[in-house]
Amino acid sequence: MICLLQLCALTKALATANSWLDLLHGTLVDQQEVLSDLSRSRIIYLGEVHTLKSHHKAQLDILRLLNKRHVPLALALESLEAKDQAYINRFIQGQLSFDQFSAMISWQKKWPNYLDYRPLCLFAQKHHIPIIGIDISHSIASRIAKYGYSSLTEKEKELYPLTSLSSLYRNFLSPFLSVHSFMDNKRIAYAIEAQRVREAFMAKQITNFLQSPLGIKRTVCVITGEIHIRYGLGIPQLCQRYPQRIILFGSKEPIKLTAKEIQMSKKVSIAHKQFSFIRSPVADYFELLEK
Repeated sequence: MICLLQLCALTKALATANSWLDLLHGTLVDQQEVLSDLSRSRIIYLGEVHTLKSHHKAQLDILRLLNKRHVPLALALESLEAKDQAYINRFIQGQLSFDQFSAMISWQKKWPNYLDYRPLCLFAQKHHIPIIGIDISHSIASRIAKYGYSSLTEKEKELYPLTSLSSLYRNFLSPFLSVHSFMDNKRIAYAIEAQRVREAFMAKQITNFLQSPLGIKRTVCVITGEIHIRYGLGIPQLCQRYPQRIILFGSKEPIKLTAKEIQMSKKVSIAHKQFSFIRSPVADYFELLEK
């Protein structure tokens, strides 16, 4: 009876407003308690489905709330490549407008929904919050995904190492990659290699920043796709030396695919039981968004 009453209370709370769940304890938690915990972290992963505007709004809300608490912050974006850091710095310093900065790095070509990141970037610029680009060059990731890690030169392998690929990691990623109609087992294996190389590179950019004079006292908010942080198997696994928290968002906003994406995809059912082999929680906190 008590469990039923608790479930009813939880359902009512989740239905009325944005609500936070502590996924380690399995309980509702107050937002201020979440923010207090996040304030003590060095890395905060704010997962996203890239094209969901509700996720980007929630990320900005958290950034604002942490900044209001005077937490010294930095912003790390998967959607920005590390090689463009000089342009990123010029934007933060106010030397470039958002439009100028975006054009100089061909952001629209690399990341079609780049405008979704505009509010985050402008907030960072206004409050002098450093932004770091953490992804590898698109050409490198594409080559690995198409031809495998062995297609890189020895010099490239030094720059972009492939860390260990556990069976747990492979089994987690494979169902998500199989939604692409062109994927066979060989292409899935290559895609997993590309994913791991990207995550290792992104983790290195984050830890390098935290060790730098600019970042040594800051907390880095990492804006990245959910796939790179779920269950702590991606980037977080490679940054374990730092206190870190993983946040995921739930939204009723529908995912809209382009005609090309629909053409390249196939219907795949990913059941709950397919991830029963993973014993860790999917994240530390889950925010259920009202809209």
